[in-house]
Amino acid sequence: MKFPVCEFAESEPGFYSQCASCPIETSSLGCALDALADGTYQFDGPTPHGGVKAVFHFRDNAGTQTSKRDAEHVEIYEFDEQDHLITILYGMVDPEGIIYLKHSENKEKSQDN
Repeated sequence: MKFPVCEFAESEPGFYSQCASCPIETSSLGCALDALADGTYQFDGPTPHGGVKAVFHFRDNAGTQTSKRDAEHVEIYEFDEQDHLITILYGMVDPEGIIYLKHSENKEKSQDN
């Protein structure tokens, strides 16, 4: 899955996002994220779980909110068109800025697959 879609860098297959540690400023044309006043970042568009937007909370190892360039962890909140929360994803950032995400799923559903 490649999300969000970025005009500057292609996500490697199997990775969720290339946004963390990206040197491109969010104000640049083509950047998939918009920096919000509260220090979070927003993506507007289709999300992997059927939403219409996602809000990224980048954090350091202490859990303090930080810029995407300095992030070591990320929480991604996906919202539907009524602004209802659909899912929360948690991830770690490797030194190259790729996010590895963990999403908990229904145990019964995963056992059936």
